[in-house]
Amino acid sequence: MSIAGLLLCLSAGPLHAAPAGEDTFVYTVKRSDTLYGLSQDYLTGPNIWRELQAANRVRIPRNMPVGYRLAIPRRLLKFTPVALRVQTFSGPVAVSGAEVRKGLELAEGSVITTGANGFVVISGADGSRIALPSNTRVKIGQARKYLLVPAIDIELQVDRGKAEVQAAKQAPDSRFRVRTPVAVTAVRGTVFRAGYSEAAASSASETIEGEIAVAAAKAELAVPAGFGAAAKAGGGLAKESLLPAPPLADPAKIQTDLRVAFDFTPVEHAQSYRMQVARDAGFLEVIAELHAQRPHAEFEGLKNGMYFVRAAGFSAAGLQGLEEAYSFRRQRVGLAADAGQSALPGGFRFAWQSEGEGTSLFRFQLFGASGDGLPLVDEPALGKPEMTITGLRPGAYRWRVGVIQTTPDGSAQVWLPFQKLTVGG
Repeated sequence: MSIAGLLLCLSAGPLHAAPAGEDTFVYTVKRSDTLYGLSQDYLTGPNIWRELQAANRVRIPRNMPVGYRLAIPRRLLKFTPVALRVQTFSGPVAVSGAEVRKGLELAEGSVITTGANGFVVISGADGSRIALPSNTRVKIGQARKYLLVPAIDIELQVDRGKAEVQAAKQAPDSRFRVRTPVAVTAVRGTVFRAGYSEAAASSASETIEGEIAVAAAKAELAVPAGFGAAAKAGGGLAKESLLPAPPLADPAKIQTDLRVAFDFTPVEHAQSYRMQVARDAGFLEVIAELHAQRPHAEFEGLKNGMYFVRAAGFSAAGLQGLEEAYSFRRQRVGLAADAGQSALPGGFRFAWQSEGEGTSLFRFQLFGASGDGLPLVDEPALGKPEMTITGLRPGAYRWRVGVIQTTPDGSAQVWLPFQKLTVGG
């Protein structure tokens, strides 16, 4: 579909004498249609035919030519609600001030707000899916199915933050739109993002799959996959290619530290980054998010298990780049150790303590001062968190302890840094 055709769905241009700026639907007259019958069965009142007759210059309401095109204001169309429901959520999420719950149905006018580390996914009866990340405010403007034709009309108003949308393929007369204070994005079945920054007073739309149409006060653009469009309050639009996804520096790393930490490779021209952790590869269950100037993120409080992480860079225009999901395993393994003299003459006792779940086996190594060559002592598969060594000659030594911890998800190994031990004469 051309940009003009797609934007016609965005704000269908009036036919005949429809009022300027009126949000209209174009209906093609069929055999036996009359203005009386259409008003009675499909419009909001039996006398609406008079308004349509005047606006469309219909001479004989009972005898309209087949194929005649009527411009009908959408406000006059009868409809049934399209169910939009909360599919999943985490963190601080509110719906029009009420408590949120899974399965909650969202009526037209509902306002969904997410706080810091608040996330919610909304699913539509048409198969569409809308993910709202942290610090976002979205209003359900329209969610309706018209009776006159099998058409669905969904409109979201993003006042703050971003909506990440996977729109179902739209029927010819259906439409899916996302509005911000400075732009409107229309789609016909695609994956895209549309958001608004209050601080910058700008809108950003990015296409992941398919094509979107973006309109501002003074311009309109077709935006294919891999591109985005930024709109300012003045009404202009600027299109640019999206930044590539930042690669994860060590994707095979098992996350054993107290904090889960990630380093991504910087992307040229990126001004900032967003990094997210989710329970699923589709990022429907996002549980943590961080915005930072550099591609490094640390998260606290993640329990053991399998997760997914992704990052995106933001351009100077505020457009969010592409993302690639990586799986990782979280297995908290902590280890602390100390050394001191034992009760045995000339003996030294080494003791350690592990943190984490599962079965632990320890390994103790003792080297000469340089730490080079073969260890003087190498004891693997120790079940007890201690051992005593006697007969050490005077001098400097280096020692360390490692642990292999095994859970049903697998094993992880952690080594403590080398520590020094000096034996006097």
